[in-house]
Amino acid sequence: MREDSFEQKRRQLEQELEESGLKKIYSEVIWDIIPEINEISQRLSMEYGRQIMDNISWRIKSPESIAFKLKRKNREISLECAVSTLNDMAGIRVVCPFQDDVYRMAKEIRRIPGLTIIKVKNYISHPKSSGYRSIHVIAEALHGEEKVRVEIQVRSVAMNYWAILDHQLCYKNERKETEKLRKELKACAIDIAEIDKRFLKLRKQIEKL
Repeated sequence: MREDSFEQKRRQLEQELEESGLKKIYSEVIWDIIPEINEISQRLSMEYGRQIMDNISWRIKSPESIAFKLKRKNREISLECAVSTLNDMAGIRVVCPFQDDVYRMAKEIRRIPGLTIIKVKNYISHPKSSGYRSIHVIAEALHGEEKVRVEIQVRSVAMNYWAILDHQLCYKNERKETEKLRKELKACAIDIAEIDKRFLKLRKQIEKL
């Protein structure tokens, strides 16, 4: 796709998203779910006597990100295509101190009333080729009579630092230096996975003292 054609389609998608009112719908759905996740965090933290969730954040995918993702997937760059094919137009990110906390939070999130779980992707047991490790819970929530998809990512603090850099690199695929950096990032992801395991082992040993 020519760059000028891509930019034209991106601008059109941005206009469609603004006019559709989807941003408001996604925001309302997200703000219905976040208190439920905070309640889960509080309950688990009381049960285990320590903080189970480090932080929570959310975002609605920007027109630029939507366009780039559709382009990578060789899909039509349009709002209709985005809504029907992308699971992460609305996203919530839950960051936990330890890997077992990631599993605990993901398990309880799947039980939130009103959420219909579409798919769970375990990138911890089956990492992406990039080295990315996380659990993605893809769910549908009702907004009036409309079903709205939202992706809830649950990952460790260490992997979250890695993902920030990977996201920045994602939009620089055209540059020659990216391949070397991508290999370095993958090596870091392997190191981080090992550190996550070591930290978990150390925490359990400390708890036994």
